[in-house]
Amino acid sequence: MKKGIIVLFLTAAILGAAKICHCREEPFEEEIDLTTGFAQCLKDVNIEEEVKKYLGESSTYVNLKECLEIALLYNFYLKGAKYDYEKAGWEYKNALTNFLPDFSVSNYSVFYSGQVLVGAALLDNFNELALSVYLRGTHHLTKGGEQIFEARGKKYLKFAQRHNLEYTRNEVLLYCAKHYYELLRTKLDIEIYQKNYRERCAQLLQTQNLKEAGLGTEFDVIRSKTELAQAKQNLLNALEEFRYAQARLANIMGVEITSSLMPVEMEAQQYTLVEENKTIDNLYDIACYAREDIKKIRSRIRALKEEKKMIYTQFVPRPRIIAQEQWQGTAKVGVGPAIVLGVYADWNLGQNMGAGTITQAKAKQAEIEKTIVDLEQSLRDIKESILKDYYESKISKDRIKISQEQVEYATQSVKLAELRLDAGEGILIDVIQAQTFKTRTRVELVNSIIRYNIAQVQMLFDSGTISKSEILKNYSP
Repeated sequence: MKKGIIVLFLTAAILGAAKICHCREEPFEEEIDLTTGFAQCLKDVNIEEEVKKYLGESSTYVNLKECLEIALLYNFYLKGAKYDYEKAGWEYKNALTNFLPDFSVSNYSVFYSGQVLVGAALLDNFNELALSVYLRGTHHLTKGGEQIFEARGKKYLKFAQRHNLEYTRNEVLLYCAKHYYELLRTKLDIEIYQKNYRERCAQLLQTQNLKEAGLGTEFDVIRSKTELAQAKQNLLNALEEFRYAQARLANIMGVEITSSLMPVEMEAQQYTLVEENKTIDNLYDIACYAREDIKKIRSRIRALKEEKKMIYTQFVPRPRIIAQEQWQGTAKVGVGPAIVLGVYADWNLGQNMGAGTITQAKAKQAEIEKTIVDLEQSLRDIKESILKDYYESKISKDRIKISQEQVEYATQSVKLAELRLDAGEGILIDVIQAQTFKTRTRVELVNSIIRYNIAQVQMLFDSGTISKSEILKNYSP
């Protein structure tokens, strides 16, 4: 009886071989009929061809090392941080110039004609050309210490911008690596979902031919069409996510946003970047002194303290000295030298009877306290992030082992289904369903590996030890 059903099934297959697959819709796979459906299911997927066919883009192959190097050269956030650091450096140098004296040169020539009143004497018929030239030097003697604290504050602000530059560089490395791994994940998803689409196409063809042969039902056909529609949705979603992932990676790299970047890897590999004996407390202790954003806040606090000291210098007398050498006289008599030396001191006892100075200092102290609170909160956020990524890495590693076992079991299931089909005890749909289950386990395996790799990179960032060399440790595309 079984042999008769198989003969009838093969006859229906031959009759349906010339038919065009009703499930084909552009821009998906070429027409698949029952005689070639199973072979198409086993056919390798060329991701570049699939992307170019649907998205109309020719791909540029890149690896993680190239992406990191390009991002460090062309990322726009990093360029902006460099200019901020350069600006802070010039502002610090400008503050140092306040310790230098001011020099000025002045001269005048005045012609007097007619009556000229000099004191109480009226000179009549006076015609003379008065001449004067002088060189003056002034030094404010640090303005009661204000210039000292201003320069120290600018120095700490310069340090803060340098730490901000390094932190921005670390962020670029982090997000470039994350976006690369996410792009790789979507690339592999396209392969998986394209193969799933082919399987659903073959499944629909099989159920249609079984129905025509009187061995299937309309319900089986409708169910296959529903599954095929879902397979199309999954593939379209993967293509959309892949294109957006390309744009995100191109953006962080600083290259043209529309660039069609393609990871060179054909499979996801697991990379351990943080030593497994490291605990959450170990990573947190490292982060407390290694994180550049924490260093930035600490430098900012030091700068604010210097600014507070600068405010209190308003109570201090402000001496200054003036030295002047002058040549003056008339055109008839000639010019003669004159030297002027002066020492001055201003003492305002603060602004507005001292009340203005004290209120400014209190406001600055509140800003310091607020920044200290921000520092404590940042440390707490870092510890939270370390905890999250630590367990994300740990759990993803366990998931990888489970997914690898599932893939192995699914592979064995496919082989058994094929043997049953060859022995006449199974049907094609058993093989397809086994292959579908294998596809799902592959998706889980890829996702687990990508999550693990991203968590490892994130832990490097959280602990402040991220660098290009650390990310590329044992990297072999």
